[in-house]
Amino acid sequence: MTQWIEWGEAARGPAPPRWGDAAAAIGDASLLMRVLDEIDYGLLLVNGSGMLRYGNQLGMSALHGAASLRLVQGCVQAGHATDQAAFRAALADAQRGRRKLFSLGRDGGAVSVAAVPMLAGADEPDDALALLVFGKRRRAETLTLDFYARSHGLTATEMTVLKDLGAGMKPKEVARAHGVAISTVRSHITSIRTKTQTGSIRELLGRVATLPPITPAMKALAGGVECSAVH
Repeated sequence: MTQWIEWGEAARGPAPPRWGDAAAAIGDASLLMRVLDEIDYGLLLVNGSGMLRYGNQLGMSALHGAASLRLVQGCVQAGHATDQAAFRAALADAQRGRRKLFSLGRDGGAVSVAAVPMLAGADEPDDALALLVFGKRRRAETLTLDFYARSHGLTATEMTVLKDLGAGMKPKEVARAHGVAISTVRSHITSIRTKTQTGSIRELLGRVATLPPITPAMKALAGGVECSAVH
């Protein structure tokens, strides 16, 4: 039985809701699944044998659009034979209540995965479940920047500059990459800072780094901002 930690007398209040209580309060499993689809991490829930119990949008795309994992007759397996032993070991650790961080795939297709032990369901009392959590995807970060730019009225050119700065480029490097004067890039940066009400590039990038994620499921709402060359 889950036990809640008691806070001090002054801070004592009602216990926070458990996951199952929250789901019951929502009263609609489809709504809860849509909520999970907006999380900027792929999620797959499997049992000790790797049998898939649930996957959010990004988790399912990892099964069907990448070489790191695959779905075979309802069972999640490593995409490469050499990764299968590490994958099985992570599931075995989850059965013992241990978390495991490991990598799957090769070179540019490699992905980091955390296997998190979960309580078994009522229909599987003897088989603990593992939640596979994938690292963030670059595409989601791009959609976040698109949404941020749209929300603050940035032009396509300013969006290009912001993306370059977010990728770690210096203003001089941005100017060189687009064949423009450094003064042009600085002018765009000044405009971006004015529209976003930030005092410096560091503050701007710090704000962007902590933005809530915009996942592919929200792409239609984000609208998207077309990028153009800096001029």
